[in-house]
Amino acid sequence: MKQKSSGPSWQTLSEHQWKTDLGGELPEVLILKMSNDEFEKFHASKKAAKAYIDGTHFLKRKLINVVFCDIVKHKGDEEWFVIIIHTTHSTATVVAWQIPE
Repeated sequence: MKQKSSGPSWQTLSEHQWKTDLGGELPEVLILKMSNDEFEKFHASKKAAKAYIDGTHFLKRKLINVVFCDIVKHKGDEEWFVIIIHTTHSTATVVAWQIPE
C-alpha cells in the first residue's frame, strides 16, 4: 500500500521570502518579493542573480547557472514577485512579474 504524500510545506524565511524543499536531492523553490530597485540589481545579469541567490544561503547547494525564463514588467516602480526553482542540476530557473498597484 502506497503512503499518501502530504505535499510540500512552506517555510517563511522573512516577511518577503518563502521556501519549500522537496527533500534530499529534489528541487527547492523560493518565492521572493522584491522592490523594483532590488529586482533591477538582481536581473542586471546572470552573475548578479547568482551572487544574490547564493548570498542568501537559502539553498542547499551553490548555483552553477541561472536561467531567466519569464520576466513580465508592468510599469513604473512596483514591487516584484520572483519565483526561483533550484533544479537537481543546480540551475536556478527564474520567473518574475511586477505587481500592479
